[in-house]
Amino acid sequence: MMISIEEDEARFSGRAGAIIYNEDKTKILLENQGRFYRFPGGRIDVHEDSQKAIKRELKEELNISAELKLKYIVELFLNSLKIKYHEIGFYFITQINEKTILNKSKSLDGDSEFEWVLISDLENYNIIAKPIKEKVISKKILNDDLEHIIYREY
Repeated sequence: MMISIEEDEARFSGRAGAIIYNEDKTKILLENQGRFYRFPGGRIDVHEDSQKAIKRELKEELNISAELKLKYIVELFLNSLKIKYHEIGFYFITQINEKTILNKSKSLDGDSEFEWVLISDLENYNIIAKPIKEKVISKKILNDDLEHIIYREY
């Protein structure tokens, strides 16, 4: 059972995501969700820690295993068209060979499409985790510090 609560016009969830760089750190892998993009990952299950969740999600969706390091704990308060969305996200950083995942690859369950995006083009992508997008663009993500980020749209 996923950690997700929906009530009236609000939703809360716990999520684990991965910021996946290619080998020369010029691109990152994004999940195309139609009108927006997100970092690969998914919701955390009840009784599951965030590291197990992201490892499970990467295996289920992309059939990859990677060394992961927790980089950001992010509290997002987002306004969507229909609801206010509150997410607590644990974002891990990793690096894989770009050829491991072909560009425009479908997830194993067929629900998502993944694509490699040049960091220099990232500004043109509507990514849900906006504060992480800004960190990737500014290259501030490449230090070893763990950061707690609170991002509010409401």
